[in-house]
Parts: sequence; C-alpha cells; structure tokens
Amino acid sequence: MSLTTREKLNKFQALPTAKRAQYSYSILRYVHDVATGEFVNVGVVVYSPQQHYFDFNLRKSLGRISDLFPDIKATGFRSLLRVVSRRLEEIKKASEPILDVKPDTRTFEHLLASVLPKDDSALVWANGGTGVSGDVSAVLTRLFERYVAKYDRPKQKQGRTDEDVGRSVRKSLQDRHLLEYFEPKTIEGKSDDVKFEFAWKNGIWHCIEPLSFDLSGADNIRDKAHKCAGEIVGISDSQDKFKVYLVLGKPDRADLTDAFEKAKGILHNVSSAEIYVEDEKDELFDKLRGKISAHF
Repeated sequence: MSLTTREKLNKFQALPTAKRAQYSYSILRYVHDVATGEFVNVGVVVYSPQQHYFDFNLRKSLGRISDLFPDIKATGFRSLLRVVSRRLEEIKKASEPILDVKPDTRTFEHLLASVLPKDDSALVWANGGTGVSGDVSAVLTRLFERYVAKYDRPKQKQGRTDEDVGRSVRKSLQDRHLLEYFEPKTIEGKSDDVKFEFAWKNGIWHCIEPLSFDLSGADNIRDKAHKCAGEIVGISDSQDKFKVYLVLGKPDRADLTDAFEKAKGILHNVSSAEIYVEDEKDELFDKLRGKISAHF
C-alpha cells in the first residue's frame, strides 16, 4: 500500500537529526548562443558540508542536444565536459572525510567558481537551490532526472555489440596465428587517453578498434561515429606514434545503410585512422600479416 503525502512527511521528520543534512545544488548549462541565450542543462552538482558530500552527474552523450542545436561541434562539447568533470572529481576527492573532522567551511559558490569561473564560456552555472534530506545521493539522482535527462530520447536497443565485433577480430587473428603479437595498449594524450585491446608495435603502434553500428536509430549511429572520431583526435598529441584500424560492424536494418555510410564518412576524416567494414576485414589482416612478417 502506497504512503500518503502526510505519511511520507511524518516518516521523513522521524529520521534522526544526525541523518538529515542541508544541501545546495547547482545546474550546469551549455549556452549554445550567448546572443540569443539558447541553452540546455547538461549536469548537476550537489554539496553538503555537514556530510562531507560533494558529487555530480554530467551528460555522457549529446542526447537531445544534437536535435536542439544541429550545428553543435560534438568533439568540442565533449572536451569541455571532460575538463569540467576532472575538476569536479578533484573537489569530490578532497571532500571525502578521512577522519571525523569539522565540515568544510568553503562556500558552494567558491567551489563552483574554482571549477568554472564566471565568464563568456559556453558552460555556466545556473542558480540552483537548497534543501534538507536524509539521503543526499538520492537528491543528486532525482535532480539529474528532473533537470537534465527528462526529455532525452529512450535509450536505443542494440543488436551486435562492440564485443561481438571484437570476438570476430580475435578469431581472425587467431586463424592467422597473429594474436600472439598483439597486446592491450593505452594511448595517452595530453588531455585524454584511449585503450585498445589489440595493438602491435613496429616503430609505431598499430591499433585495431572493433566498433558495432548495429544500432536501431540513425542518430545513435551518427553520435557513435562522432564519439569515436573525437576520442582518436583527442589523443593525436600523444608521444606514442600510432595508427588506428577501425573494424566496423554494419547495422542489420537496411533502412540504416545511409546512416552507416555517413558514419563511415565521419570516420574517414580522421587522418590517423583506416576504415574496414567487418566483412572486408581480411584485407586488413593480410596487410598486418605482411607487416609482421617483414618485421621479424
């Protein structure tokens, strides 16, 4: 039997005072056009000095933003969020109690300003609010759903996964007795890093990245292509010289063929990557086998 509003209030008020804490929150906004003031919410931060609590939730993908602002630069947007996420994570770690010490005396506004000063940046802090709760972490979840994720498209179901394509890659390497030459490798850039499960070095790192585009929507296919391209560009300043071979699994639905071709076009713009559709991967492995034979 569900509780009435009054019963819920009485249950909350019955919580021990020590378990209830004041909190403040702020909304992170992406301002697409400063002149028109067009914006969309992209994150939430919650702070409770009484509980040594500081946590946040930011967008992991463009979602509906690409519908609202078709000309948005996905790579630049994700780069901005990564920078903010790293700064927020530093504050979160510093806020975690080591001993039973006095609450942090820094103001919420000071903490936010240390992450993102007030300027003409595309990311700005919006006015938030305050409250009292016996479960501050639940507040973060509720606020994110309310202010950020409320109008997102339902998560698209996926057919074959990246792991499925990866198993196909592994089998092809095994069949050619090449798997022993490959190892996991993380390419580290100045601001990002990407881990590849299949990498071999002969002067430069040859990295194979399996990707499935067997998704159920054209927008998801496009977003995934932009995400992959952005990640590779994000490590282009690495001290490690590398080449990425993208092995792409095609969508099962024929009506998504055009979206897949456009995704390939996006990825072809990445200078350090070569594109191979999964059913054409023999060409790639024959090429790598020749390089490995010549090397040894």
